[in-house]
Amino acid sequence: MGELQLAIQNHGWRALRRLPLLLWSIWIVFLVELLSRGQWGDTFKWTFHAMPELLLNTLLVLGFMFLLAAVTGRIRLSFWLVSAVCLIFGLISGVKLDILGVPFLPWDLLLTSETKDMAQYVTGLLNFTVISGIIAFIVISLLLLYKLPRIAVRLNWKHRLGVGIIALFLLSNIYSDSTASMKNWVHIQNIAWDQTENVKTNGFLLTTMMNLKFLFMSQPDGYNKEAIRSAAASTVPEVPAPGAVKPNVIIVLSESFWDATQIKGITFSRDPLPFYHELVKKYTSGTFLSPQFGGGTANVEFEVLTGNSMRFLPQGSIPYNQYVNKPIDSIASILTRQGYHSTAINPFHSWFYNSKKVYENFGFSKFISQEFFKPEYDGPYLADREVAKQIIDASESTNGPDFVFANTMQNHYHYYPGKFKENTIQVSGVSGESQGLLETYAQGLVGADDMLKLLVTHYETTKEPTILLFFGDHLPSLGDNYKAYKDSGYLQENDPQFLDKMYRVPVLIWNNYLPEHKDNIHMSPSFMTPYLLQLAQRPGTYYTDYLAQLYKSMPVLPPENLYDQMHIDKEALKTYEKLQYDIIFGEQYGYGEMKNEIKDEHYVLGLGPMSIDGVQKESAEEGTALKISGHYLPYNSIVQINGQPAETEWVNTGEVIALLKPDKQKQLPAKVQVIVKDSRDKVIAKSNEFQFSQSAALNK
Repeated sequence: MGELQLAIQNHGWRALRRLPLLLWSIWIVFLVELLSRGQWGDTFKWTFHAMPELLLNTLLVLGFMFLLAAVTGRIRLSFWLVSAVCLIFGLISGVKLDILGVPFLPWDLLLTSETKDMAQYVTGLLNFTVISGIIAFIVISLLLLYKLPRIAVRLNWKHRLGVGIIALFLLSNIYSDSTASMKNWVHIQNIAWDQTENVKTNGFLLTTMMNLKFLFMSQPDGYNKEAIRSAAASTVPEVPAPGAVKPNVIIVLSESFWDATQIKGITFSRDPLPFYHELVKKYTSGTFLSPQFGGGTANVEFEVLTGNSMRFLPQGSIPYNQYVNKPIDSIASILTRQGYHSTAINPFHSWFYNSKKVYENFGFSKFISQEFFKPEYDGPYLADREVAKQIIDASESTNGPDFVFANTMQNHYHYYPGKFKENTIQVSGVSGESQGLLETYAQGLVGADDMLKLLVTHYETTKEPTILLFFGDHLPSLGDNYKAYKDSGYLQENDPQFLDKMYRVPVLIWNNYLPEHKDNIHMSPSFMTPYLLQLAQRPGTYYTDYLAQLYKSMPVLPPENLYDQMHIDKEALKTYEKLQYDIIFGEQYGYGEMKNEIKDEHYVLGLGPMSIDGVQKESAEEGTALKISGHYLPYNSIVQINGQPAETEWVNTGEVIALLKPDKQKQLPAKVQVIVKDSRDKVIAKSNEFQFSQSAALNK
C-alpha cells in the first residue's frame, strides 16, 4: 500500500510539473483573442463563457508547441516561436476586422503583395489594448516560464518522439471532421458563411484551423460528366437569335460607390451625385446585394463578369488569387466570340489581385493597367476622369463593337480629411471624425458622378449604340466598427436591417439607342451577365441561360444563414453549385469544345501590342536625341539602348524621344527597344527590338 501511494504521489507530482505547458497555451490563446477582438471586456467574456471553444484553442496551441518541441528539442523556444506567430496573426486579424468587418483568413496569405501595398493606410495600430496586451504578455510570460515549477529545458530523443506523436494526434483530431473529432464531441460548428461570427464564437486560432480545408473545395454530391452535360443541354436559350444591332457594352465598377445622401440623419451642403440622381429617374436602376463590405472588389467583379457566385465559396476567399488558374468563360469571352473587341481597364497595379493573369483567363483581348495610364491623380489614386478617357479611347480605336470593363480607384479607402486637395461639400448632422470621413467620401462621389457624366455625354453624341452599366462594388469603410454609419444614426446596434443597409449597392443601366424603359432591379451581381446579354440581344451560353431562368425565381442569393428568412430553396441551388464547381474546380464538362475558345491568343497587357516602326537621330541641347515612332507607346515608356535605360521623353502614343548625353553616343549603332515596368521593377511589356544604324541621317 505504501508503494502504491508513493507511485501515485510521484505521478501526481510529474503531472503538476507539466501544468505550466497548459497554462502557457491558455495564456497564448487569451492574448490572441485580445488582439483579435480589440477589447479586454469582450476577451474575458468569451474566455469564461466559451469553455469548449477555449479548450480546443488551447489544445491547438499545445499541439503546435509540442510539434516545434519535437523538432527543436527545446520547450521554451517553442513557446516563444508559437506565441510570436499566433499573436502577430491575431493582431492582423483585429486590424482587418476593424477596417473591413472580416477577420484574417488563411487565404489572406495569398494576398501578401496587396496587403503590403495597402498597409500604409492602417492607422491606430498601437492603441491601448495592443500596448497593454504586449506589456502583459511579456510580464506574465516571464512569470509562467521562469517562476512556476520548471520542466526540462531540453528534450532527449525519446521525449521528442513522444511529444511529436501527441502533437500530430491533437492537430489532426482538431482538423478532422470525423465522428471522433473533439469538435464533434463538444458540438462546435464551423460558421463558414459568416467568418466574423465564426471568429467571435469559436476563437481566432480554431477558426483558422477549420478554414484551412476551404483552401481546397470538396466535390458536390452528384457531380459527374453526365449530370453537367444533362443540365447544360436542358437550358432554353434566352436569346434564340441575335439582334440586328451589336451595341457597345461598357461596365464600370465604381470603387466604393454608394448613395450616401440616403442617410436621413445628415445633410450635405450640395448633392454629390446630381447627374446620377437625374439618370435613375429615367433609366433602369436598383441594387446589387454585394458579397462584400469595405473591400474585396475582385469578388464582386468576379460575380459580374462570370456569373459565378461567392455564396458557394468560403467567405473571405479571393477567387482571383486562389481559383482562377485556367480559362473561365466570361461576358468578355462570350462577346469576343461574337466579334467584339474586349478590353479590361484598371487604374492600379497589373499584379494586384493577379489581374493580368485573370483577365487573360477570362478571354479579354487586352488589359490596360495603371502602368499604362497618364499620371492624372485626384488624391492618392488615379482620377476617375482618366479612366473615362481610357474607356472612350478603347471604344474609338476599333471599327466594330466593344466590350469594356473598367474599375476606378479615386474613391478607394481611406477617407480621412486631407485625402483630396479640398473637400467642397460640408456635412451637418454629425461631428468629429465621422463628419470628416463623410465629407471626404462625398468629395470622392463628386469624381464618380463627373465620370458618369463624361461617359454619358460622349456616348450620347456618338453614332455607336451603347449600353453602360455603372455600379458600386461595396459600401465604404467609414471608420472602425462602422463608426460613421452608427454616429449618423444610419446603423443601429444589432440592426435587423444590417444586410440591406450595409451590403446593398447602387446599379444603373443607361443606353443611347433602346426605347425609353425603366426597370427596378434588385439582384445578386452573378445575374448581371445574362441580364446584359438579354438587353443587348446577344446570345449567351448554357450557363448564362441557366442563370437567366434562375434569376426569374430567385434574383437575390443571400448568405446561407439567411436562406430560410429570405425563402431561398437550398435544393434548387444545387444545380447552380454543381455547374459552378465544374467551371472553377472540375473538368469543365459543360464547356465541351468551347473551353479552347475562351482565351485570346493575342492577349496583350497595355494599350495594344507595342511596336517601333522607325528611329531618327536628331540634335539636342545636351547631346543627341533619338526620335522613336511606333504604336501603343504609353506615357510610362522606357527606352532601352543596347539593354540600358535612357532618359525618355514621352510625346504621344506614337512617339517617344530618348536623350543621349555626349558620353553615351558611343553606344550607337544600337538596338533600341521600348519597355514598361511595374512597381516591382519587373518588365511587363516590351516592343520589338529595332536595329538603329550610326549612319542614320542627322535631322536639323
